[in-house]
Amino acid sequence: MASERFVKNSNGTVTDNKTGLMWAPTDNGAPINWMDALSYCREYRGGGHTDWRMPTLDELSSLYDPQTGSMHGYPVSEPIQITAASCWASETRGKKAARFNFTYGTIYWLRQPYSGPTRVLPVRNLR
Repeated sequence: MASERFVKNSNGTVTDNKTGLMWAPTDNGAPINWMDALSYCREYRGGGHTDWRMPTLDELSSLYDPQTGSMHGYPVSEPIQITAASCWASETRGKKAARFNFTYGTIYWLRQPYSGPTRVLPVRNLR
């Protein structure tokens, strides 16, 4: 059950008990290119932690839940909220960077720099 898997912590972060990851409660809230997204994650200080990073495609896809919809209508596991359909992932291929689309559960590779309606959702390892 999603409510057992995800715990909203008192410091504002969200713990995923299945994957051992801690997530920011929401994305950055505005269009951002991949390089700026990488910096955003490294500089993020949610919950007082300093080891945030950009998530992998597998980590983002673990949040995809077509049976639910967030406050903005995207199928992402509660209590995490995203404000756009797509979030950047850490993987790159040459001049392209990966993003995960939560509307369709698909991966796109986009030439950089590109921001469009893409956000970033910081993550960190608990263990």
